[in-house]
Amino acid sequence: MQARHGTIEKKRCIGLTESRACHKHCRWLALRRPLTLAQNGRFLFLIASPVFPTENCPEGKVLFSRLATHGRLRQLQLLLALAQCGSIVRAAAHLHMSQSAATQALAELERVLDVRLFERHARGMRPTLAGQALTDAARGVMNELEEVAQTLAAIRMGASAALRLGTIPAAAQAILAQLLTRFYCEHPLVHIDVQEGSATRLLPQLISGGLDALFCRQPGLLPEAFAFEPLLEDEAVVVASHAHPLVGQPQLQLAELNCARWVLPSANIAVRDIFERDILSRLPDAQWFPVATMSLSVLEGLLSQPQAVSLMPRSIVAGLEPQGRGARFAVLDLQAGSFQCALPPLGVVFQREARPQLLTEMLKLWRDAGHAPAAPPGS
Repeated sequence: MQARHGTIEKKRCIGLTESRACHKHCRWLALRRPLTLAQNGRFLFLIASPVFPTENCPEGKVLFSRLATHGRLRQLQLLLALAQCGSIVRAAAHLHMSQSAATQALAELERVLDVRLFERHARGMRPTLAGQALTDAARGVMNELEEVAQTLAAIRMGASAALRLGTIPAAAQAILAQLLTRFYCEHPLVHIDVQEGSATRLLPQLISGGLDALFCRQPGLLPEAFAFEPLLEDEAVVVASHAHPLVGQPQLQLAELNCARWVLPSANIAVRDIFERDILSRLPDAQWFPVATMSLSVLEGLLSQPQAVSLMPRSIVAGLEPQGRGARFAVLDLQAGSFQCALPPLGVVFQREARPQLLTEMLKLWRDAGHAPAAPPGS
């Protein structure tokens, strides 16, 4: 038996006599769930697909229109409070609403969408599958509105312009910390909103228009409309507390760290890739703490343990004040070539055709301070 669209699955088959009425019924069903048609003699089989299309769905457009017409921000606030509190009473109190008003607002939103968003259980309320999906979206909407409110407040108080920047911790420490100080000497009325986080989280915000630029390491892939400008070369270094017995010894072999206990860098960042690819291949018996972090405070505490070491970008270590937290870190002097320590350069990602003039002026300050543009790896 051959299907018109792929191999026939043996489950969820509906046998229908092939007729004009049957084909009409097939078309009606196909509007509600993707189906595979298979013919065998006088019977037409419809195999329900487990995949539900979401793009260009007419019903989705209808629901969006209802939300835009009848939805209110107060209802989104209520969804977030309900998801957090699990109780209509506590959610209403948190939002300074009466319980009846909160109950009515939730019921109205469920009526508009024609779907139940929360269900009651023994200890309160919890979101349904639909409620969780809408709550997740509402959280993003409210966060965006809160951020733009800060920008509007700065403009009302006299700011002449605004710039939204994202940055990873290494770029914040090595580039933005010193760059913004010089920038504000020349542009004291510009409001700059800086969000710090991982490139994995911030890059989608840049692409969707939520940020004007992102200071990060060179991404592996970028949409054609975006460009990366390298600003600072970087490498991974092994760090320890000043009490570590290997501190101060010249030209160490990596094998001398065979008894060390490592504080792992956080997952999904470049320095962690170097640890897993190069360090572990050369030190197969390496031990580590059951902690992965790039928090300087956590790292300082763990490096005080006997034989503790970690792998960090040199850009972060060099950016720490010698009399402050930097005094607790020492870079071990490893022989050149002990491992592949080169990291992708730090730089800035922006939209090619819409680079803000303020960003251009900011980068000029960086170059005027004597920082030569970094060369991409392999160049």
